[in-house]
Amino acid sequence: MKTPGDESDETGEPTDPRLDRAWQLLEAGDVAAARRAIAPLEQESPEVLLALAACCREEDDTTQAMAILRRAAAADPEWAVPEMWLAEILITEPDAAPQALRHATRALDLAEDEGDYLSAVALKAGIELELGEPDDARKTLAELPPPEVALEDLDTTLEIADLHLALGEAALARARLRTLTAAHPEAADAWHALGCAASELNDEREMREAWKRTWTLDTAPGATGGDERLSEDEIAAVSEAAFEELPARARALLEGVPIVIGEQPAEADVDAGFDPRALGLFSGTAYPDESSLGGQPGLTQIVLFRRCLERVAGSEDELREEIRTTLLHETGHFFGMDDADLEEVGLG
Repeated sequence: MKTPGDESDETGEPTDPRLDRAWQLLEAGDVAAARRAIAPLEQESPEVLLALAACCREEDDTTQAMAILRRAAAADPEWAVPEMWLAEILITEPDAAPQALRHATRALDLAEDEGDYLSAVALKAGIELELGEPDDARKTLAELPPPEVALEDLDTTLEIADLHLALGEAALARARLRTLTAAHPEAADAWHALGCAASELNDEREMREAWKRTWTLDTAPGATGGDERLSEDEIAAVSEAAFEELPARARALLEGVPIVIGEQPAEADVDAGFDPRALGLFSGTAYPDESSLGGQPGLTQIVLFRRCLERVAGSEDELREEIRTTLLHETGHFFGMDDADLEEVGLG
C-alpha cells in the first residue's frame, strides 16, 4: 500500500503520478495545489484518502483529518499508516491518550515494512510514556533489534534514542546512536544526540568529541538551511516584550545587562564542553554573587543563538515563543536559579 514518498503500491504497480505530485506539493507547503492534484482521482481510494487527510493536517483541521483517516482505515483494514496518523493526532488531544494507544497498538500489529514497524514502535512507546507507564514503554522498545543493528530510518532512530534517554536508558541510547553515527557520519542531529547521551553517562570525552562534530557540521557552508526568519530588530522587540513580563525590580536589576545576538556557540566554548545547540547563554556574575565576588558588570551578558533557536522552531510564532522562553531562562540564571529551579517554573 502506498505511503508518502513511495512510487508504487503494495502490488508493485506504479501509483498515479498526480498523487505523487500531490505529496510533492504538500511537502512544499502548497496545500491548495495538492488538493487540485487530488481532485480528479478516485476519492475513496485509501491512498487518496491519506493524501486528503494530510491536507487537513496541514490546515490544522484535525477533526476532518481524523474522519478521513477512519475512512482510509475502513477502506484498507490491513494498512498501518492511517492507524498511526490517528494515534499521532489523538495524542495531542486532552484525555485522548488511551484512544491513541489503541490505534498505535493496532498500527504495530499491522506494520509490515521496516519503516512502518519502527515508526509504530516509537509511537506506541511514546504514548505509553505519556500515560505514565514506563515499564510498558520499555517492553515495547525491547521488541526492536539490538542496538548494534542499524535501523532503516534516521529520524525514527533518533526518536527511539530520545525515548531511551527519557526512560533512563542512557547506555542503550548511546549504543544505538553510535551505530547511527557510523551509518550516517554526516548527520549532525545524530552526533548531537550522541553527545547528550554521553553527557548523561558523565563521559565527558565522548560528549566533547560528539558535540565538536555537531558544531563542525552545523557551521559548514550551507548547513544553516536558509535566510534568517527574524531580523535583529525583531528579536530585540520580542526580547523587550519578554522583559516587560518581569517585575519592575527585576527589570531594574537587568538594566545594565546587554542582550547579544549570536549565530551559534563559539568553537572554543564547544571545545570546553558547551552544548553546540544551546539556545542561549548567561555569562558573567550572577546577581546574588555580586556582593561577595565584587561583580564584573563588563563581563555579564545574555547571548541568544539565532541559528539554534531557528532550528528548534517550526514556525515564526514558535520562534518568537522560543526567544521569549530562552530569554526568561537566561535571566533566571542571572538571578541565581539553576536548571532544576527553572524547570519547576516552566522555563527549563
